[in-house]
Amino acid sequence: MQNLLQFRRDIARRAVDVAVFNIIGDHRYRNIAHPYRMRQYLAPAWHRQGIEHVPVARLASDGQPEIVYHPIWQPVIRDALFHIFLPDDFMINIASAAVLDLVRETAQAADVPVAFALLDDMEPAFNRSMQDRLGTVNDISTPHDTQHRFLPDDAHPNVAANTHYATHLLPVIEELCAKRNEGKS
Repeated sequence: MQNLLQFRRDIARRAVDVAVFNIIGDHRYRNIAHPYRMRQYLAPAWHRQGIEHVPVARLASDGQPEIVYHPIWQPVIRDALFHIFLPDDFMINIASAAVLDLVRETAQAADVPVAFALLDDMEPAFNRSMQDRLGTVNDISTPHDTQHRFLPDDAHPNVAANTHYATHLLPVIEELCAKRNEGKS
């Protein structure tokens, strides 16, 4: 969600020629107001930075995605057990797919070539759902081994994983640039 909003700002400033949206299965919790993610916002560092709202994907009553902003400073979520009320994996995946549909629509409207890449295979069902929904998705997942793992508790950036990503993203970026240049001639 946050990358979509930045993408829109970059398009408005004419600061983007091509775009690659990288998808990590765990990031789907950032697209909705999931307590797992919202609890992280309770850290004092967020408050000190003055960050007060988080963009969240919602599906409106007509089924179209919309972006709403929720206040993040809600201490009640620290201890509440929301798991029985939370959307299931299917609904979370649908929200993420809706955000990526907005990315594609935004890119098409601005005539900016866009590609999607899967960076991990921690959630194979999520990856399959993204491939089914988006069609062409570049699977550049790192191997799930001790050398390449790229988990939240690992040191960032993980040099082996980032090298893997860069090597596999370069051809995707080159193809997008070629598409962009074709459109200008």
